[in-house]
Amino acid sequence: MSDIVLLANSEDMRIVAAAAIQYTGADIPIVVTHTYEESRRLAVEFKEKGCRMLIARGGHARAIREGNIGIPVMPIPFTGNNIAALLAQAKADWGEFAVVGNPTMIQMTRELERSIGAKVHYYDVRRWEDINEIMLQVREAGLKAVVGGYDACARARALGLHDYCIKTSEYEIVTAIMDAGNLVASIERDRYWDTIFRATLDTISDGLIVADADGNITHANRRAAKLIGKDGVLSSLPSGELRVHLAQAIRTKLPVYDELIDFDDRKLSVSFMPMRQLSDKVVIVIQEPEYVHKVERRIRQKLSSKGLVAKNSFDSITAVSPALREAVRIAKTYAAADSTVLISGETGTGKEMFAQSIHNFSRRADEAFVAVNCATIPANLLESELFGYVEGAFTGAKKGGKVGLFELAHKGTIFLDEIGETSLDMQARLLRVLEEHEIMRVGDDKVIPIDIRVIAASNRDLHKLVEEGKFRPDFYYRLDILALHLPPLRETRENILPLVEQYAERYARQNNRLLPVFDEESRALLTRYRWPGNVRELKNVAERLVVTNTDPVIHAREVRAALHLPAREEERAAPESAERAGASGLLGEAERELLERVLRECGGNKTAAAKKLGISRPTLHKKLKQLEERKEHE
Repeated sequence: MSDIVLLANSEDMRIVAAAAIQYTGADIPIVVTHTYEESRRLAVEFKEKGCRMLIARGGHARAIREGNIGIPVMPIPFTGNNIAALLAQAKADWGEFAVVGNPTMIQMTRELERSIGAKVHYYDVRRWEDINEIMLQVREAGLKAVVGGYDACARARALGLHDYCIKTSEYEIVTAIMDAGNLVASIERDRYWDTIFRATLDTISDGLIVADADGNITHANRRAAKLIGKDGVLSSLPSGELRVHLAQAIRTKLPVYDELIDFDDRKLSVSFMPMRQLSDKVVIVIQEPEYVHKVERRIRQKLSSKGLVAKNSFDSITAVSPALREAVRIAKTYAAADSTVLISGETGTGKEMFAQSIHNFSRRADEAFVAVNCATIPANLLESELFGYVEGAFTGAKKGGKVGLFELAHKGTIFLDEIGETSLDMQARLLRVLEEHEIMRVGDDKVIPIDIRVIAASNRDLHKLVEEGKFRPDFYYRLDILALHLPPLRETRENILPLVEQYAERYARQNNRLLPVFDEESRALLTRYRWPGNVRELKNVAERLVVTNTDPVIHAREVRAALHLPAREEERAAPESAERAGASGLLGEAERELLERVLRECGGNKTAAAKKLGISRPTLHKKLKQLEERKEHE
């Protein structure tokens, strides 16, 4: 069966239609039909045979459409090219006449009536069943002539009336053929994309539904039908909680996220999102909590491989001084809440370590931890890094766009370090994120809701920056909800030696070096030093001492060199190595402790102990002999 069939309501029209089809080169069969009922019957027949479009004129096209047969009809356009001449001829022949036809024909005739100057009587034909009665009315009115289409003129002739037939032109049929071809192609495209759309929906693991305010479903994928349908069939939304939340979303025009509802003795997580383009439609997303948890676990595993995890906890913090112990106590209190935390402190005081510890001590511990140093990302790139962007947002934008760091931190924590270095414009955007809990990608017009905990940090005095006009006060007060100040090392000197020993042990293990012992003078020097770089500087100094020193005992001379301090005169004359110290008989208490410990670790094996100490076996013997002699004198 052809995709398109043309219905002609007279033999004259069939001849003109054949010429039009030949002109267009289309392969369209022509079927002559005389009544509206016959046109409807043929429409049903052609639809069942696979026809996808009908072309018909005037009342026949309207009759098929009103029959709700379910097949598209392309009406032949009524241009009225010859109607003016027919009206003029009827006026010249009779002076008074009837126009019988559909509303379009009558409307066009009314517009021409004044210029022609004829007395015209109008009869609107809406049903074929009425045509005989209408023609009888024309004759009883004493009218002798009828202007109308093929059907009206045929009935007029049957009653002995004169007819002036408005025939369909070849141009009008050509136009209808071209429009029908375009419409069939458009329907085919829509059908193709609808197939793609439905196939895509069916591949999604979530249940997706589009419903109206009455709960009628226009779209639903297989997953939705399986989750809430009856025997896999879903035509309307079941009553109960689903209808309640649907009504709420329709009424408020606001989304309803992650509602946990009971349905057939199981839990479902359901979100309702009103469609902006269609105010009476809502997109419903249905998920099974167990499946969601499984996906989230998989995502977290991938995030771990990308490094979006917090590695430190409060157990990692060496807090010996009362001030630092108090900071840990306050931080643990903050971790139990979900408010924004602002950590202040000099560079190197461990702000990120505290941020990670707060995250790992909070309910978000199993989610992503995303750290951003706002000072290291150029201002023109910071926005796209934080918020992401859509494809084509700017020159050089990645194909397919990019997910921003805020989105990566969804359900978890984002750490904004050096927040004082951000521009005023960026502060305004960040303020909106904190207040609205939603972001918008660069180049996009859609908002994305996010659930994150924000921890910010700065080594600058933000309050002073506010007074200088370099930091937005509204943003500052929105950040400064839970404030945490980390003291510098010079105010927590009790922590210095435990930290030095902790990092010395780590770097000795990493570099396969002997763990050194610090003599009393070097320990005193490390404690007195002001540590302008705080813990970061201390780590570097500990690593430098472990890697560069061959002496198993670290003296003040090596510490001064590592701290870039000038050496004292007595240190310049001091022995340079453990072997020289042993040869001269100078064996300190620290060296004695070291020898005893290494021997214990090696199970008394002197060769192994000498190798571990980095000295020769004879030198070890000399030192051990000195150790025995010293014990005898004690």
